[in-house]
Amino acid sequence: MKWLGPSLLFLSLVFTQALAEFSFTVEATDNGVPIPQSEIKLEPLEPTIGGIIGNSSKPSAPSKVRRTNAVAWSSNWCGSVGHTTSTNQIKIVHGIFQHPGCTKRTGATYPQAAASWVGIDGNTHTSALFQAGTVCKFDTSTSSVVNQAWWQWVPNGAYTITSMPVAAGDQFEVTINTTSTTAGKVTITNVNQGISYSTTITGGATLARVDADWVIERPVYGSSLAGFARFSDTWFQSAYAKLSNNANLGILGTTQYQISGGCGSQEYDDSSLETWSA
Repeated sequence: MKWLGPSLLFLSLVFTQALAEFSFTVEATDNGVPIPQSEIKLEPLEPTIGGIIGNSSKPSAPSKVRRTNAVAWSSNWCGSVGHTTSTNQIKIVHGIFQHPGCTKRTGATYPQAAASWVGIDGNTHTSALFQAGTVCKFDTSTSSVVNQAWWQWVPNGAYTITSMPVAAGDQFEVTINTTSTTAGKVTITNVNQGISYSTTITGGATLARVDADWVIERPVYGSSLAGFARFSDTWFQSAYAKLSNNANLGILGTTQYQISGGCGSQEYDDSSLETWSA
């Protein structure tokens, strides 16, 4: 995820933004009532270049006891990644998580940020990634935290849903439903406040639909990784991917990505995992 803060777009209830063949429409509700056209707002952000950025070495001592999952080390991803085959692709990925409380990390550069999200691909298949979630960000050492919801189909740009309320402790439900390798629908719901945004997308970069992701990320702003903000322990629950044969892919046996000195993760059961700041 690579972001830049440009101008604000004011969207109608059903809005289409086209760039080449990539396009999307947006609908929103507040406790089942359609949100007026003038109140739906998205902010376009700079395109990203892929998923996991490099690897880092294993720290000398993990901070918590983990199950027997495979562990991998990354510079920017922390969480669970499951895999399937190209003959039994992921159709849907789902997860519920609590937007964490974030604090500044001593000694880290600014901006500092931590992004929580659910997605498809970006790990073994790096040329496309369909993801959505929330982010907390500190621009400077004296600034207060900014909390936002967002979605992105990499390599197209990310969009922040500036009209979606986001606060530490709010529960968010994210469902990404692909109708093909280049089209799908993402629904982000603030469960506490009953506000839901659904975006239908066509013309996305071709997904392999072989990676299911439940991640807290150290995102990229401008051309560099942001400083990694500290965050309260975050649980992903009801985490599953629905495959083309209608079987579920859960958390058990997924790869647990860690960031050395940044954060750790562990599975709890087949639908739950915990992530925490190091």
